[in-house]
Amino acid sequence: MKKAKHLVDDPNKHIYTLEEVAKHNKRGDCWTIWKGKIYDITSYIDKHPGGDKILAGSGKDCTKLYNKFHAYVNADYLIGNLQVGVLKQDESQPKFGAFLSPD
Repeated sequence: MKKAKHLVDDPNKHIYTLEEVAKHNKRGDCWTIWKGKIYDITSYIDKHPGGDKILAGSGKDCTKLYNKFHAYVNADYLIGNLQVGVLKQDESQPKFGAFLSPD
């Protein structure tokens, strides 16, 4: 099976802040964050089996909400091609998957 093309070339090179993602919080312009990756789910809203319930994660991190209801669903398979970027990491927090050594 051929994988669908991403909305942007190499989405992992596009870095956005929480504030930038928060601007995309409407049905006609809807971004969400899942596990540090940013997705433009605007085109997926009408396909979501739960209807507009998906809008609960619009403009913010939906990871906890998603895992509460869909922990068994492969989100990358469903919306992986909708990834538009990654979340900018706060310099005061460890990077995703970083190893913290004792001081």
